[in-house]
Amino acid sequence: MSTIQREKVVIDTPPVEGLPSLKMVTNHYTRTTSARMHPSYGDVALVFMHGLGQTKEQWEPVLTKLWDEVEGNKDLSRCYTISEAWTPEWQSHGESAILNKSVFARDNIQGISVSVWATGLAALFTQGYLKNKKVIAVGFSIGNLAILNGFRPFLSSGKPPVIGLIVVEPLMFDRETSSPDHPKSNVMVKLMKKGIQSQAENWSDREAARQYLTKQLPWSQWERSVLESYLQYGLEDSTDATGKPVVKLICSRAEEASTYGRYLESWDALSMLEQLCSSIPIHVVFGSKDRLIPREWKASVVDASKGRKVAGVHQIQASHMVPAEKPEDFARLVSQLIQDIVCNPLSKL
Repeated sequence: MSTIQREKVVIDTPPVEGLPSLKMVTNHYTRTTSARMHPSYGDVALVFMHGLGQTKEQWEPVLTKLWDEVEGNKDLSRCYTISEAWTPEWQSHGESAILNKSVFARDNIQGISVSVWATGLAALFTQGYLKNKKVIAVGFSIGNLAILNGFRPFLSSGKPPVIGLIVVEPLMFDRETSSPDHPKSNVMVKLMKKGIQSQAENWSDREAARQYLTKQLPWSQWERSVLESYLQYGLEDSTDATGKPVVKLICSRAEEASTYGRYLESWDALSMLEQLCSSIPIHVVFGSKDRLIPREWKASVVDASKGRKVAGVHQIQASHMVPAEKPEDFARLVSQLIQDIVCNPLSKL
């Protein structure tokens, strides 16, 4: 086995929603191997979209285990190899937010929507980074909205920019299960916002942040390597109102909370999923212990009566944060789903 190489790529995303062009940082991962493999399908490129309040580097434990799984399994390596992986970061999160900080301050910008992130994903394709490559996208939670809305510009060509999609714990719902007119929906959104806003976002140092997060959900359930990645890349050195050194979240709690209640982005994402189901294999993964997302919302994502005929529905013994809690189990499942997508595509449509 060999180590993963990481290269940073900065993409200027097109102006949208009245905002100026913003920077989107994406890590580009590759890994060399001494093994001679001649897979029947060939190379596959992967794109991973993170969840709310997370960073692009949190995929690294999954990527390491995924590459190990594929290279160590003869059946998988005969089918395909992973040539590269990309992790586009929301413009208000992590390193991307730091690069955009001066623009945010200058124009008093708050609440960067998923639609803005989606334009960044589309730019990754249109600017040639994935030209002529066989791509599979993997989205977690709200990252699925960015993927599906990001694919909308490609509909006119009739050809999706990916050969398959893996949807993990999607934060999606349709008009029948959630809207501003549904009292239950409004209560859910308010509770989610309140829960986020009640959490700390400043600490004296990273060790104090670690002590806090390891005692709070959802971070207390995360695998250690994922939590350490979050502490390294999701926090930044700063000062408080008195000038005292502190560390704080790069993506503030207020920024996180502003995301909830944007119903149209979810409705549009489900509309895209319906259209894609007939042309590419789509697999949906749920956490069997999740209590965050209402059952009605999850059921709506895989409602075949509305055209959402997915290739498969799978479960992992975890709560909502599946990739963070069980990166090894998740990587193992993803390796099998990639095989299913590339080596048995017609049987699933």
